[in-house]
Amino acid sequence: MARRATIPRDEVVQGLQRTFRSAGYDGASLTLLSAETGLAKAGLYHHFPGGKQEMAAAVFENVGVWMKTHVFEPLRGAGEPRARLLAMTAALDGYYGGGQQACLLDLFSTGGARPHFQAQLRGGVQTWIAALATTLADAGLPAPEAQLRAEDAVLRIEGALVVSRALGDSGPFARLLKRLPTELLARPEPAPPVARKDRPALPPRKARRRP
Repeated sequence: MARRATIPRDEVVQGLQRTFRSAGYDGASLTLLSAETGLAKAGLYHHFPGGKQEMAAAVFENVGVWMKTHVFEPLRGAGEPRARLLAMTAALDGYYGGGQQACLLDLFSTGGARPHFQAQLRGGVQTWIAALATTLADAGLPAPEAQLRAEDAVLRIEGALVVSRALGDSGPFARLLKRLPTELLARPEPAPPVARKDRPALPPRKARRRP
């Protein structure tokens, strides 16, 4: 990529994000980061004196802003719960390229990035689960059930991303996003009736003989 005299910071962060997505945190060398952003290594250090960790922090912050705008706030906003869930799945489908783009939450949870970003990762996932649980509670689900379904939804989304990328096939991710709103809003199945245990019959009482 040709070097430019000045590059807006948001463009630099987008270039960093593409590199981390393709190479991972540990594999993102300064050479790769420089080539993708169009900045010389000295220019990268000018913007990010803390080196690769500070670059990754800027990317993580950018992802957090995107998630807040396109996922968390719509889930907690007004509108019917199904519409809010559909807005989330549509945003995720576009952001992850139909399941072919790596999830930065996953990439930053392993290797050398983990010690630096574990707390932020935990907070981001907890915020996502809480926003989903709010939507499901607004749909009438009991709070404990809403929490369990929200946790399961995030687990399934992240898992589908991994499977789709491993297969090079967007199908698993697309199928999950399509059916997820309906499955999340399904009424809980009633608990089976408790089987009645009949008390054993008492033996007949013997008549008392009068003297």
